[in-house]
Amino acid sequence: MLRGLLALVLFLAATAALSPAPAAADASGISATAGFDCTDSRLQLVLENRTGAQRTFTVTWPGRSGSPWTRTIAAGGNALLYWTVPAGTPYSLRTVTDGFDTTRSGTARCGLAAGTPQLNSTTLLRTSTTISGLNGPDGTYAGTVKSVRIPGMAVTGNGTILAVADARVDGSYDLGGGTNNIQIVLMRSTDGGLTWQAPRVIHHAATTSEGVGDPSVLVDRATGTAYVFYTYSPRPGVSFWSAGSGSNAAGDRDSLHVQYVKSTDHGVTWSAPVELNPSVKDPSWQQLFASSGHGVQTSTGRLVQPIVYRDAAGTSHAANIYSDDHGVTWRRGSSAAGGVNESKAVERSTGAVTQNMRHNSVRSRHLATSADGGVTFGAATASAVLNDPLCNADELSYLTPAQRGANGAPVRTATALYSGNAHPSARSDLTVRLSTDDGATWPTRALIRTGTAGYSTMAVLANGQVGVLYEIGDTGGIVFARFTLDWLRTA
Repeated sequence: MLRGLLALVLFLAATAALSPAPAAADASGISATAGFDCTDSRLQLVLENRTGAQRTFTVTWPGRSGSPWTRTIAAGGNALLYWTVPAGTPYSLRTVTDGFDTTRSGTARCGLAAGTPQLNSTTLLRTSTTISGLNGPDGTYAGTVKSVRIPGMAVTGNGTILAVADARVDGSYDLGGGTNNIQIVLMRSTDGGLTWQAPRVIHHAATTSEGVGDPSVLVDRATGTAYVFYTYSPRPGVSFWSAGSGSNAAGDRDSLHVQYVKSTDHGVTWSAPVELNPSVKDPSWQQLFASSGHGVQTSTGRLVQPIVYRDAAGTSHAANIYSDDHGVTWRRGSSAAGGVNESKAVERSTGAVTQNMRHNSVRSRHLATSADGGVTFGAATASAVLNDPLCNADELSYLTPAQRGANGAPVRTATALYSGNAHPSARSDLTVRLSTDDGATWPTRALIRTGTAGYSTMAVLANGQVGVLYEIGDTGGIVFARFTLDWLRTA
């Protein structure tokens, strides 16, 4: 039904059971959170039922056509209601179910000012988005691609957000598949994610049959240098699961390669690629790749970038490469675990480094701890809280770019954030969690997106807000969401 310029759309997304941790704001496991989609100008209301029984919700917006709306949500399910409205529209949404009564009110608009929805989302990249600098058979051009995937993100010292992703030109395949034509695209914001520069390719291989992808951003807080690590496939058929040559030669055309480009001007310009296989690949390994998302700098100044490798027997491992001289030289660490895949490294308040890993078959995050800065690890254990439907997720310390020690490196904190799928078996229901005890417990959580959502990565912005960059399947887009810790605590 339409009234004037305002279009009302209701969309229900019921999901399978979520993990049963209670909501931060309501011990019953019921929550109702408001957000604003800045791209499509939609006021959104997410209803969650994390109880063990079906619940019926009634949502009232006084004076609004169609109000009230009633939705019955299964145990462990959720629903999304949204209204297409112009920015500046006042709203008041009262949500009632047994034992729960809350009202979310304010003015619908982008930005996280007081009185506005404290969750914003902006679609940065779609398959319909024009990307400049794509490499083609006749040189560079501006055009669209068939698939956008694999988000990576970090914030530089002056607050610039660098968001990167795979521009998969000919299809949704991974490196080595199809034509192997994958290039790295950058989206850049200098105002905390309110506006974004147009997407552009910052690195492509020499030919369209060579692929570069799985980007990960790492910022050296002491020098200001930003690195984008990525994986290079020299020809179609050379993928992580293909046979490896066992060589660590820079020119090996049978192996994937870990490389990087770097920027010293907050992402305006980027260097020529730097090859790392001779220094970081064990010749006995079959294949390796850079784990996407972001790396980390520890309080000692060490730069740590997670990788994945297949050993001589073909088993996949998570590990790190690291530098103690601000990126001049890089070394490989030991396995954090076998049978695992992409991971993130996070420094605890004690100085220990925890590797948070995706398992290849077990649907729980696996954690291993290092006492030597992410080089060697103790035994890995499955998390009892953080489930994982075999998808890359993220954990990072809650530290702004300015929270640095005398050596210019980040300080330590016991506060950490986690983003991943709440659904136990599907890449859906992207949820952020908060821990204030070094990841021992995760009592605070909020749903960022209902429905399909795959890989995600996070960054703490210069003003203390939190950014989440995530993908929606192979073709649904790359989305940037931001929120405050207060919103998360009261969601």
